[in-house]
Amino acid sequence: MKNFLLNIWSWLTGKRDRYDISEPEEFSEDEHREWIRETKRQYEEDLRERKNREVEFVWCLVGNIIGEHPVGERKEMKRGTKHFSPGTKVYCFPPHWGDGYEKIYVIGRPRKSSRFIKVIIKSNLVTNWRIQKVFSHHIKRDMIKNNGWDETEESKQRIETLLTSILDNRSRNEHGA
Repeated sequence: MKNFLLNIWSWLTGKRDRYDISEPEEFSEDEHREWIRETKRQYEEDLRERKNREVEFVWCLVGNIIGEHPVGERKEMKRGTKHFSPGTKVYCFPPHWGDGYEKIYVIGRPRKSSRFIKVIIKSNLVTNWRIQKVFSHHIKRDMIKNNGWDETEESKQRIETLLTSILDNRSRNEHGA
């Protein structure tokens, strides 16, 4: 059991350590408690390091807030969103929940301030989707601290896959398929 848990820990943390599970090794109750404390401490330390690291840039899925769109039962035409003016550039986080990226967590500059805010908006209010290297200190810090995109090639590939999916879905909806 002990080696099995160590293998799971190695897999979760991305480490390449492997432990032999062919011969079961049991924990005593004290060893088990100590192992849990040590694992938790190591996880928190790894998480702190990952969230506080400095990177040159992050890959990011970026878009702009749409101009006019119908809102409500009477389909009133509104410009932008409650928080963002039309054309505002928003930096989109990776999917956080399983809704098919219908609602997204974004960072952008709001209508009435020059500071960045983070809000959840409907993805159909974003247009001009693209992938971009982002060098802004604020965006980099927020992305890293909130489990967003990072500087790795893996993030870039995940964004490209997500971008292809979004664009395919949009073109299907526009053509009524």
